[in-house]
Amino acid sequence: MTPLVIFLIIVGAGILILSCFLVEKSGNDGDVYATLANDRELNLTEMEEIKNKVEAIISDVSELTISQTEEKLSQISNEKIIAVNDFSNQVIEKINQNHEEVVFLYNMLNEKETELKETVKNIDKAKRNLAETNKSEAEADKSKNNSKTSNRKAVNEEKENLNVNTDSESLNNNNQKILEMYSQGFSVIDISRTLELGQGEVKLVIDLYKDK
Repeated sequence: MTPLVIFLIIVGAGILILSCFLVEKSGNDGDVYATLANDRELNLTEMEEIKNKVEAIISDVSELTISQTEEKLSQISNEKIIAVNDFSNQVIEKINQNHEEVVFLYNMLNEKETELKETVKNIDKAKRNLAETNKSEAEADKSKNNSKTSNRKAVNEEKENLNVNTDSESLNNNNQKILEMYSQGFSVIDISRTLELGQGEVKLVIDLYKDK
């Protein structure tokens, strides 16, 4: 309640008490009593009017107070709602920002993981290719060595056969080859190199058969 309402209530109560006191004090005098009775009725009427006015004032003040209180509460409520709304927007904005950062980091990690897997895959592929190349080279070297060994063995066997085969038939064959090559225009040196015979032997055969 406002100070004005309290003041009006106190004034009304004081007037009511004062009127009752004056009426009781003059109760023994008949004329005075009649006069006071009239005054009392008048005072009661005035008091009723005052009471009604006070109640009206109180009602108006109460309505005004209620209206002002509602407006104040509405203002405070709106301010609080606006403040909460602003805070909520800030929180949501921060959450969205953090979410975007997390998504960015997640995508970056996925890209790095893909690149790392691709690098490891390329390294493994290069290792396999290198191993296959080394294996192929080793097999080629082995095959080449085997071929050289086989050729060398064949040559040695051929030489051994030539060395062992010293019978007359082999000698006649060599002599026949020497004569054929000589008749075709080969020199003694060429014949000896081709047949792997000494130049003296070739020349001897040529001289013997030429004299015949």
